[in-house]
Amino acid sequence: MAPTHRQGQAQTKNQRNGQPNRREASNQKDAAETQPNVTPARLLAFHLICTVRGRDAYLRDLIDAERKKTDLDQREFAFAQVLAYGVVMCSGILDEEINRIANNPENIGDRLRDALRVTAYELLYLKKPDEIAVNQGIELVKTFSTRAAGFASAVLHKMAESSQMFPWGDRDTDAEARARFYGVPYWFEQVVTDQYGVETCQNILATSMETAPTYLVDIPWQEGEQFAADLSSQQIADLVPLKGPILEIGSGRGTKTMLLLKHAYEETGNFIEIHAVDDHRFKNDILHQRIKDAGLGQEEVHTFTLDARDLSSCRWLRKSYPTVFVDAPCSGTGTLRRHPEIRWRLTPQDVLDLCNLQIALLNSAAGKVAPGGTLVYSTCSILQEENDFVISTFLESEAGEGFSRVGEAFKTVPTHDGPDGHFAVLLQRG
Repeated sequence: MAPTHRQGQAQTKNQRNGQPNRREASNQKDAAETQPNVTPARLLAFHLICTVRGRDAYLRDLIDAERKKTDLDQREFAFAQVLAYGVVMCSGILDEEINRIANNPENIGDRLRDALRVTAYELLYLKKPDEIAVNQGIELVKTFSTRAAGFASAVLHKMAESSQMFPWGDRDTDAEARARFYGVPYWFEQVVTDQYGVETCQNILATSMETAPTYLVDIPWQEGEQFAADLSSQQIADLVPLKGPILEIGSGRGTKTMLLLKHAYEETGNFIEIHAVDDHRFKNDILHQRIKDAGLGQEEVHTFTLDARDLSSCRWLRKSYPTVFVDAPCSGTGTLRRHPEIRWRLTPQDVLDLCNLQIALLNSAAGKVAPGGTLVYSTCSILQEENDFVISTFLESEAGEGFSRVGEAFKTVPTHDGPDGHFAVLLQRG
C-alpha cells in the first residue's frame, strides 16, 4: 500500500538522512542475531543432497559441475564433498535412525529430512562432537524453516545420545549391525556375505565407503592428452581381441571405446573400426563428441542408437563381426564408492531384471558373432547373478550353442587404493 500524505510527512531526521529509526535499527539487529550461522560446507552439501533427491541426479556429476564454479576454499569444498557423499551413501540407515527417534516421521518434509540426514551422518559416521554437529544441524534447518528448528533440536539431541552405541551391535557377528556400519541395505549385505564370506564382505564394504582412486590414461596419438578410466576397465579392454571391426554393445559415454582405440593403436600403430551401439541418444552424442575431440571420426567409430536386444532391426550393422563386445548394463555394485546413489536405489528385483536383460543382450549379440569369432561379456558388478550365472544360462541356451569359454574369467572386487569390481569372460564361437 502506498503511504498517505501524513505517513509520508512522518519521517524522522535520521530517515531523511537515509538512516533507520530506533525501531528499525532494533529489528535489523534482531534479524542479524537470528541469521542462521551454518558453515558454507554444510550448506553446500545440503543443496547437493536436495538436488540428488529432487532430480534423481548423480552426485558425482553435480560435484564436478560445482567444483568449476565454487568460491569455497579447498578445505571447505572437500568437507562438503565428504558430507554429500556420506549422506547419499548411507541415506537408508540415516532415515532408519531419524524414523526411530521422531514422532510421526511420515510428516517430515523432504528438505527437513535432508537436513537431519546431514547431522545424522556427522554423528553416526564421522563421530563429530555432539555440540558442534547438533548446533550446526539446527542452524542448517533455520536456513529454510525457523519453525522446524525446535523439532530438529529435539530429534538431534536424542540422536546424539543414541549415536554413542552405533551400530548397535557387533559388526563381526551381527549382520544387521554390519549393514548399518557400512551404510548398505540388509539384503545387500546378506548377498555379499553369502557370496564372499564375512571377512571379504567387510573388506569390500569398507572399501566402498572410501574415496575412489583416479587412474589417468594417456591418449597415444594426442601428446599430453589424457582421460580417466578405472584400472579394471583398462584391463578388460586389453582382453578384447583386435580382430576388426568390433561391434561394441552398451558403449555408453565411450570410455571403453576410447580404451579399445588406445589398445589397438599401441598394439598395431593403427586404429580399429568400432561400431558402437547404445539405446540412449544422449550417450551416443557424448561419445561422438569425445571421438571428435580426440581427432577421430566415423572412419574409426560409428555410433548407432537402438535397443541391442534386436540388433537385426538395424540394417546398417554388418551381418557378422569377428569380435562382439557386450559391456552390459548392470547393478554397478563394483563401483559403489564412485556412485553412492546405487546402494539405496537398487533392489533385489532390479538385479533380477538386469540379469534377464543381460541374457537377452547376449542372445542377440551371439547372432552377430562370425564363425571362429569372439564374444566378450563384461560388467562392473560383483554379484554372481549378473556374472557367472548369466554366462552359464547363456551357454545352456539355444543362442549359446557352439560357444565355449576361453581361459579363466576376469574378476576383481573393490580394494583399498585399488581398482573397482569388474567381471569379464571371453567366449569363442566354434
